[in-house]
Amino acid sequence: MIESIVDFTNNLKEIDILASYSQANRKSVEKYKLFNKTAIVLLCSHFETFVEAFISEHVDALKACYNNGNVPQYMKDNYINDTIRSLKNLAEPSKNKKSLNALFKLHDSIRIEMSNLNDLELDMRYSFGRHGQEETERLFKTFGFKDFVESKDFKEPFQKINSAISIRNNIIHEGSAPTLSYEDLKIYKNAFLQFADGLQKHVIENQELYYGTVFYQ
Repeated sequence: MIESIVDFTNNLKEIDILASYSQANRKSVEKYKLFNKTAIVLLCSHFETFVEAFISEHVDALKACYNNGNVPQYMKDNYINDTIRSLKNLAEPSKNKKSLNALFKLHDSIRIEMSNLNDLELDMRYSFGRHGQEETERLFKTFGFKDFVESKDFKEPFQKINSAISIRNNIIHEGSAPTLSYEDLKIYKNAFLQFADGLQKHVIENQELYYGTVFYQ
């Protein structure tokens, strides 16, 4: 099993708890709204944390399976772009020197395990202030998951995920109180789980393509 997906599934048990409180307080309009709004905000936050954790886990798997000679080109490009960007931070010249040396080793003819090139920089997070389908697509495509992004396992659940994120943004940025029901929470939660299940299925079925071996047993 993919650890980040297991953690995400477990974290969504918190949504079940909030939903149960929502259900138990239907007669109290204020409490009912509060539990529903809290649940949708937490649900979207868990999803974004999960995506970043999954990308980080994917990178760790790549580093465990490849060396500087056979690592996928998209990863070399990511390391080059993000490390060069980090070199602009002149406040830490010693760190910059280590990063630059690691960048040279990335292109060295001497084979070095990627797990030993720890001074390379890599941005595996959502862009500040950006969320939703477009930004999630960017992250997955950046790290080699173009086929998954173009599949129904990505696109279908995002029809509901986009709606959930829109409601979350309205709650956080506009203080709106949407007509969000207990039943809606179950639908949105299931869409996020559908995404995670589709991702796990895709990775397991294509892991030899991604990692050159059977990484997940």
